[in-house]
Amino acid sequence: MKRIVSTLIPAVLAVPALAAPADDAAIRHVIEQHYNRPVAAEKCQLSDPPKDSQNLRNTAYCMKRAAGHTVTRNGKTTRYELYTGFAYDLEEKRINDSHASSGLAEVFVLQKEGDQWAIKLHGKDEVGAWGKTPDAEDWRFMQVGGQNWGYAVETAYTGQGSTVTGLFLLFSDNHNRIANSYIPTGLDNGAHYGNCKEYKGRERRHCEEMETSLDADVSFNRRLKPEFDVWAVEASLSGTQGKKRYRRQKYLMPYNGKAHVVPKGYPLYSLM
Repeated sequence: MKRIVSTLIPAVLAVPALAAPADDAAIRHVIEQHYNRPVAAEKCQLSDPPKDSQNLRNTAYCMKRAAGHTVTRNGKTTRYELYTGFAYDLEEKRINDSHASSGLAEVFVLQKEGDQWAIKLHGKDEVGAWGKTPDAEDWRFMQVGGQNWGYAVETAYTGQGSTVTGLFLLFSDNHNRIANSYIPTGLDNGAHYGNCKEYKGRERRHCEEMETSLDADVSFNRRLKPEFDVWAVEASLSGTQGKKRYRRQKYLMPYNGKAHVVPKGYPLYSLM
């Protein structure tokens, strides 16, 4: 399955100002104080699951710094920090690496007031599989609006002959919140159905109706007025779904103050 996200991520990468080493140390200290639940054996800080967590009970997350970028936001020096962590079984003192378990990503937005850094925005959401988030190097810092930034990562899962891909975003808006969005970007179930020509009659018709190979090229639509200073996402879909053919068919996904809204008519909507 081919995936293209270049129009969304590198095209809007911010060129961050470099923070002084003293600022880096001060920022890390502020965030460590926010957590204040160190696990010495893992060299991490524990974080509670989100309120709508799907993970098992007695689970926290073992968080470590993954990235940090400094920008000028609304005229103020602002730091975006990304922390990611694995699901940690509080009873057994180890990773909860069950298939259904996810990892956790958190974004902190800090501003410098005088010579002190303070957390202004903070948000988190579960992402990943087998108890882990995607690797730190897979995350990309990106601008999502005129004065808002965040982090994005491509996700993928393969099971029972089907591969599903998506784009996960965790970002700020001008409504004083950290929001998250998930955009399904691909589905290929060819390995599940195999070669439809090998079947006959009803089985062949069913195979041909269900076989799917779809990919979406995702970008921001900067032409439309952004809601809460967050640009709408536009997915350009190509591929086949049964007898249907798609060639760069566009689907608009505006931000509603909580997440980018994937339309029900989007062929990958069922993957939400």
